[in-house]
Amino acid sequence: MPAPEVDWIRWDDLPPILNSAAILDKAFKRAAKAHGRGRTRAERAKSGSVARVHSLGDTISSTLERYVKAFPSIGRLPPFYRDLMHILVNVETVRHDLGTVDWCRKKVLEFSKAYSREIGRSSDAGLVEVRRKEAYGRISSLVHQVAESLERLEAARKRLSSVPLIDLEAPTVVVAGMANVGKSQFVAAVSTAKPKVAQYPFTTKEISLGHTERGHLRIQVIDTPGLLDRPAERRNPIEQQAASALKNLAKLVVFLYDPTETCGFTMPEQIHLFERLREEFPDVRFVEVENKVDLKNSGSGRMKVSALTGKGVDKVLDHMAALLTNRAPGASPPQRAD
Repeated sequence: MPAPEVDWIRWDDLPPILNSAAILDKAFKRAAKAHGRGRTRAERAKSGSVARVHSLGDTISSTLERYVKAFPSIGRLPPFYRDLMHILVNVETVRHDLGTVDWCRKKVLEFSKAYSREIGRSSDAGLVEVRRKEAYGRISSLVHQVAESLERLEAARKRLSSVPLIDLEAPTVVVAGMANVGKSQFVAAVSTAKPKVAQYPFTTKEISLGHTERGHLRIQVIDTPGLLDRPAERRNPIEQQAASALKNLAKLVVFLYDPTETCGFTMPEQIHLFERLREEFPDVRFVEVENKVDLKNSGSGRMKVSALTGKGVDKVLDHMAALLTNRAPGASPPQRAD
């Protein structure tokens, strides 16, 4: 049975979606430049009206069609992007709004063609002008009817454009842990990522991406929002993004601890989250790393690092690379040393 076809997308390539007034303004400006042909003034006036109505309909239709086609088929997205789309936007609303905009596109074309034919057959100059204005009014009304859908789609586009382009086949390390344990600082220390770093919880609101190279291996490193120790069904959208990255992307998870507990969580609480995640994602390889060794060395058998000073970073990177290439004896999930 052939594998299902998958849509690949650069979310930041989704075109900005104009509001209804801006679409009409663009379309009317183009229509105003359309001119008719003919031997007499009446013939030129009639063919000019046909050309303007046709231009108006064509501009609006092509603009709306571009918006509809730009959004991917949700069912054909890779699992990670499909999960993320469900987390970030109301998928059913997006589907409804895309359908509404496509309905408008079809009706605009229908009206444009019908009025163009009627104007073209008319021999009454006064009636030509009446029908042109009527066409303008009815087409404008159609576009205004989908104003709210256009605004919601633009809001969804802005939300989705924050999603980084991730290589789903690359060796990928996902950094996880509780809020404020130093994940963003760690990712910045080991990769090209420049996530926001601050001394308060939940700074990271969405995933960010960086890369690092060890020898000939290029490793993709993903910073995730902080997770709290609670069941999957109780996670908020920010935590759901982290869980989706663990489930769909991670070849290896670096679980970061803060032994100083200045993050606001005790070590037993952090360990309990680690155990929960290891049970929830049994097929994912985990490496436990204690951060902030410049402030406290717990003496445990876990790897130690200071994302602030860089101490231990190279050792962790080498271990990550070895596990990703299956060259280390710890190719199975390493045992935690208390």
